[in-house]
Amino acid sequence: MNTFEPISRRRIKLTAKKQLKEQFQNSLRATWPLVFWQIAQTALLFVIAFFVYQGYVLSPSSADGSWYLSRTFFSALGLLLTWSAKWAIVDFFQKPDVKKSFWTALQAFSPRRFSAAFLLAFVQRIQLFFWSFLVLPPLVKVFSYSQTYYAYKMDLLFDRKQRSLTDYITISRRVMQGRKRELFLLELSFIGWHLFAILTLGLGYLFVTPYLNTCRVVYSTQVFAKAIEGVQS
Repeated sequence: MNTFEPISRRRIKLTAKKQLKEQFQNSLRATWPLVFWQIAQTALLFVIAFFVYQGYVLSPSSADGSWYLSRTFFSALGLLLTWSAKWAIVDFFQKPDVKKSFWTALQAFSPRRFSAAFLLAFVQRIQLFFWSFLVLPPLVKVFSYSQTYYAYKMDLLFDRKQRSLTDYITISRRVMQGRKRELFLLELSFIGWHLFAILTLGLGYLFVTPYLNTCRVVYSTQVFAKAIEGVQS
């Protein structure tokens, strides 16, 4: 995978916009928990900014072992939330005519999937935590591990299973070899959308979140398609 065909950001966004134009309600239904979470985060950001402006000093809690563990735990839950949204979008891509439940957007939290999905997310966060001691590599590894959710979802769709949950992280690393900068630039191109959402007090995420996550799913689909082409050629 040292030589590969670049994936066009413009084509990704055009494909996502076309998908949203046809099925915006489905995309919003797929991401509604994430939308509410991002609106809440934006509200919290404004509250913190207000207290800082008023002269309050917000001192962080002591960082002991239990604090890092709880932070990793809740970070894994947050990752599951984003995975659920992307998985729901994948479902709409795969079977657009099949009616989906309102709870499809929280599918990673279903009793049947939660334990394995949470363990995978937790292991990924633990690995990123250890990489954080090297400062720069964590940013690289975030993009390296970015396709874990898609590899796992494909196995769920086609009733397959890897030998170990960490194999999904390995698959992500392999398909993202040489593509981390490409994904970084795609995410960087979304800064204007995030600023728009923040300036609208988070309400803009009602439109921004479905769009951004649809773009990410489109990108993942093309990454794996090109990886398969590379293996077959």
